[in-house]
Amino acid sequence: MGEIILDVRNQRTAFATGRGMLQAVDGVSFTLERGKTLGVVGESGSGKSVLSRSIMRLLPGTSMTGPGSQILLNGKDLTAMTENQLRRMRGPEMAIVFQDPMTALNPTLSIGKQIMEVLMFHLKMSKRDARAKAVDLLKAVGLPQPDVRVDQYPHQLSGGMRQRVAIAIAIACEPDLLIADEPTTALDVTVQAEILDLLQRMVRERNMAMILITHDMGVVAGRCDDVAVMYAGKIVEKAPVRSLFSETRMPYTAALLSSIPRVTDPPHRKLDAIEGRPPDLINPPPGCPFAPRCRHAEDACNRAVPELTGTADHQWACIKPLNTEAAA
Repeated sequence: MGEIILDVRNQRTAFATGRGMLQAVDGVSFTLERGKTLGVVGESGSGKSVLSRSIMRLLPGTSMTGPGSQILLNGKDLTAMTENQLRRMRGPEMAIVFQDPMTALNPTLSIGKQIMEVLMFHLKMSKRDARAKAVDLLKAVGLPQPDVRVDQYPHQLSGGMRQRVAIAIAIACEPDLLIADEPTTALDVTVQAEILDLLQRMVRERNMAMILITHDMGVVAGRCDDVAVMYAGKIVEKAPVRSLFSETRMPYTAALLSSIPRVTDPPHRKLDAIEGRPPDLINPPPGCPFAPRCRHAEDACNRAVPELTGTADHQWACIKPLNTEAAA
């Protein structure tokens, strides 16, 4: 077993609303080793982005962290830190790439200044050295003419270029943990593979740990070492990539996989969709949250919330898991 960079223990994140408490992340636990990539997948509203912000401690004032929740980064408990302590952790030890680079970047500052301020604050570089480093970082992320781009503003760059800048800012201080929150959602299809290749290369060259959050199971298949499938704020299946695809146990995971279009499908074939809607997280249904949408559900599924079970490598939360033959 490699060096554990991140250890999330029973993370619970809720938000106060006019209708009551919304449990966005409900008892999530996992570990992540250096040099490994964990894919976190699920439908919109499953809690993926809230989990990423919970790890980064970038939550609004209406949020609440449940008792017993712990997030250990390099052995340090982020949930017990003050904002000043967290500010010094973000950058050198953990960083995040958001899905929309246009809103993540400051439109009033040049690209170079946005990278330089990270280097000057955390690494205490001089202005001259920080500018030189900024050019090197833009070159490292594949931005053409980095010595020219360093003085340009976000609106002068394409979406793919802006995302490369966001990645350059995230890796500027060589963090141990990089979180990529659907980093290709706002990009053209032709650019998505380039950004994902870049992230993979950065993880490999800098020996970081990465959490790749996506709703695309195809992206996970070739980019991640392990996968955590989320539904209704919980992890419902967790396994190495190969095991998850070849020995799917959770019906929800199987439904996500069946919705992927295949080149072998006949033309104009209607895509498979998961019927129904995700549960109301303020008033969740009794029992398994996926039961109302599950074609394999039984009466027992509506009586008790299933806990993760299985082996150390492959776990699932289902009282009627799919067997290997059914998954194949």
